Amino acid sequence: MERGMKALLLTILILGVALAVTVQQRDRIKAVLRVQKERLQDRQFLSALDGITRLPEARIAMPDGVELATDVYLPEGADAALPTIMMRLPYGKRRFGEVRQWANLFLPAGYAVVVQDMRGRYNSGGVFAPYPDDAADGAATLDWITGQAWSDGQVGTIGCSALGETQMTLATTQHPALKAMIPLGAGGAIGTLAGSYGFFGMFDGGILNLASAFGWFVEAGGKTGDRMGMPAVDYARGHRVLPLREAVAQFREDPTDFSTYLDEFDNAEYWAQSGFIAEGDTFATPFLMVDSWFDRAGESLALATHMRATGATGTIVILPGLHCDLSGGFADGAVGDLPLDPENARDFDALFLQFMDARMKGGSPPDLPPVLYYVLNEDRWREADSWPPSDSAPRTIYLSGDGLTTAAPQQPSRLTFVSDPMNPVPSLGGTMCCTGEADLRAGPLFQNPIEGRDDLLVLTSDPLEQAITLAGPVTATLFVKTDVPDTDLVLRLTDVDPEGNSLMIHEGSLRLRYRQGMDQPELMQPAEVYEVPVILRDIAYRVPEGHRLRLHVTGSSFPRLARNMNGGADNPYAETQAQPATITLHMGAETPSRLRLTTLPPG
Repeated sequence: MERGMKALLLTILILGVALAVTVQQRDRIKAVLRVQKERLQDRQFLSALDGITRLPEARIAMPDGVELATDVYLPEGADAALPTIMMRLPYGKRRFGEVRQWANLFLPAGYAVVVQDMRGRYNSGGVFAPYPDDAADGAATLDWITGQAWSDGQVGTIGCSALGETQMTLATTQHPALKAMIPLGAGGAIGTLAGSYGFFGMFDGGILNLASAFGWFVEAGGKTGDRMGMPAVDYARGHRVLPLREAVAQFREDPTDFSTYLDEFDNAEYWAQSGFIAEGDTFATPFLMVDSWFDRAGESLALATHMRATGATGTIVILPGLHCDLSGGFADGAVGDLPLDPENARDFDALFLQFMDARMKGGSPPDLPPVLYYVLNEDRWREADSWPPSDSAPRTIYLSGDGLTTAAPQQPSRLTFVSDPMNPVPSLGGTMCCTGEADLRAGPLFQNPIEGRDDLLVLTSDPLEQAITLAGPVTATLFVKTDVPDTDLVLRLTDVDPEGNSLMIHEGSLRLRYRQGMDQPELMQPAEVYEVPVILRDIAYRVPEGHRLRLHVTGSSFPRLARNMNGGADNPYAETQAQPATITLHMGAETPSRLRLTTLPPG
């Protein structure tokens, strides 16, 4: 028996050593392949840039001593100090296509281009996190740029998504060298400003934007530069992991901020140190901001309004399309299922050059209003001095047992549905990006496939006698009760044509514990009726005469939004047991559930 046990232990030891060697070999092979891949990408990157000189990689020391890898590109033959375009990004300064896009635009126009890996990414030191260090890191990089012989002391910034959000954090420093900024798709920079609590675009109404957040963190969320590879991901399985806070860890061996963000959502002290934009931040840098209705337009509009209110000047342009799509959908002739007129496309390359030239070369500025926005289903650009437009007005639509009506119902009525997190309502469009799933479409999609579900209330108006043009926020006030301590509401406004096609206009959501504000969570008491506000986001959309408005009231949109297990735990993302929620919508004179639209004058 003793001899057999010794043999077994020896076998286990040998297998353990062999396994360790195998793991080490695997890691070495992966490292070699990664280096070879990066060298190939770098050669391809350089070959696509014409007439430029790239200086040897610089390592710039940050205030805490961490060194960030930085590339400098100069026009060939440049013999004078130049204004600079700077990009800071987490996606690899020598591999990300947007870097090449803007380098090819600005280098021939007589600009230096500086590109930097954010801390914890690729060749840079430190640990990655959005965005507690980025204001200081960006300012230190500006100090370095302005001390170089090739710099004339002026810097502008450009880039989309994370490349735009780092611009926003940098602009809070009001660094004197920062002369202009073009943040694109950067609504994710918003933190507590305007009550948003968006934080990296991860949350809507206090609910995790699951498909977008999971897709981004599982692909690009590693906190150190040596673990940037894309793992093999079963997205459908990942979306259903319980507890949800562990979903990304099921696919990445290295740590990310995914679980931290979920754990800390109610922790004001954590977010105060995070670098996302809050009410106390002030701005001075001239800006040209661009976003899209089915990206983070509402957040970007709030940012632009706040920037102007605190001292900056600038324009915000709202496109009809999706995240980081400067074509706005015009190149495809549609956004989602909504056709667009390609003739209305804008030349943003020319606009961006003119804007930077005006701020750093003494050129003529572009003739732009404070707000330039596209009206969906009207196929028309409109201008405004503020948002919402000064000539807009509120319009109230009431909910009743018979549908949507302009007259306030006097008789009480109620509608009830059961929201089961194990059988959630499927997502059809809306605001999504970075999901990693080609079949998960974003934007305004037809909603008819889900309108027959018994867990989705459908309330419809009579045909409109006159067209209405929405331009501003859409909000709802509902009176509801439920039999669980916490659950979610998802509202969706649609445009129903005479043939019955129901096209999403926009949607919004609320985790009901946050009905009094994101900073005042409070669970619900069974059988008590609560008045709850739901934001359906900002939109500009024309609903034609003869069409009908329709409102969906339901409890989920999966996987766009995370499911609520309905248990009321302090951390809902740590829950593993699901329970259905019975939700009752109350309507009538004493409980006037209603929509509030923002509309333009007829015409």
